Amino acid sequence: MDSTSGVEYSRLITQLRALAKNPPRDDALCQKLYDAAQSLAVAVETPGDTVQRIAYSPLQLITARIAGDLSLFQLLAENAGQPLTLQQLTEKTKADQVLLRRILQYLVSMEMIKQAAEDQYSANNITNTLAYPGLMAGIYHNSDSHAPSYQALPKFLASTGYENPSNVANCAFQIGHNTDKPPFVWVIEHPEYFHNFNVWMSASREGQKTWLDVVPFEKEFCQDLKPDTPLFVDVGGGIGQQCLALKTRFPNLPGRIILQEMPQTLPQVLPVDGMEKMAHDFWTLEPVQGKSPSKNRPNLIHLFGMCERMTKPVSFHAGARVYYLRNIMHDYPDEKCIIILQQIMKAMNSSSVIAIDDMILPNCGASWRAAALDMTMMASMAAMERTEKQWLALLDAAGLKMKKRYTYTEELQDSVILAVPK
Repeated sequence: MDSTSGVEYSRLITQLRALAKNPPRDDALCQKLYDAAQSLAVAVETPGDTVQRIAYSPLQLITARIAGDLSLFQLLAENAGQPLTLQQLTEKTKADQVLLRRILQYLVSMEMIKQAAEDQYSANNITNTLAYPGLMAGIYHNSDSHAPSYQALPKFLASTGYENPSNVANCAFQIGHNTDKPPFVWVIEHPEYFHNFNVWMSASREGQKTWLDVVPFEKEFCQDLKPDTPLFVDVGGGIGQQCLALKTRFPNLPGRIILQEMPQTLPQVLPVDGMEKMAHDFWTLEPVQGKSPSKNRPNLIHLFGMCERMTKPVSFHAGARVYYLRNIMHDYPDEKCIIILQQIMKAMNSSSVIAIDDMILPNCGASWRAAALDMTMMASMAAMERTEKQWLALLDAAGLKMKKRYTYTEELQDSVILAVPK
């Protein structure tokens, strides 16, 4: 490197450090800067850096989890930007001081917290992020539920001769958690893990664009709508986040808003004015349908082959305008998705659509986050994220076609597919 280049690089380094202290507020620009910085970091690292970066990467999740257990992020974030000493943190956490200093040392090295001086620590933007309970729930969820599956994945794939996983009851999850149960059955039996999952799902998209920002909901679905018409059925809708978002965006919509979930989840559902709660398992016939079977038939909830008879009969209604599936399809292989879709198709009328809210991967150049989610689906669910070609093939196999597609995030290509029978 000649002296001229050295001067130019020195200026560039100075500019990058200044930018790090005062980053832009534009989200799109920040994403481009982040991607460029990541590419630069990989391009300039030595072989030793590469091996150590990969080899030690699990420590970030584990140490963040330990810091969460000790409430370190919250303690620093709540101190209004002022540093706390090692002694103060020792007194607040009750942890051994030598151990605590080692944990803090690692957190500083990963820039999860700042070190103001020797044995003085303060919050930065990452600290503030991880101090938020909803986002910290993502650390707990991945540490408790997904990390054991990641660890078991090499052994599982080798045992199958490297076949693509497709059986949710026989995948790396069972090895990692030493269970014979599918993940959604297992997690219900572990209330703390189930709570972290639901909290993380609620918080993970806060402040980001949503499907309601791009789908012209009233124009698409609300023509000639009567108050007793089922408008929006959130199938497997968790604790009701999307029903709440819809009612918040359109508080005066006519028509019924219905959340369908397993009975074990319903006690955790958010209070949403005007939202109906219905116990339903999407492996069975969709009960909100255009042609009513016997109104006194009991609802049978099937948990991967285990059957529970509900005490209350299910009410049947006219078919819904929208059957909404958010992040459901990516949990299952194609043959299972077809079952779910066809159970809904039997309930549809001529005005109905199935709205599938999921990622659509590009055929080339998927983002690291999208690719990581796909590997997570493989390890924990024997499932996958799909490209547009794969989505079209799945819909076709189920007897559906894509009517429209609305994409609302650039990086992950989160999209809503409106599907109707062929």
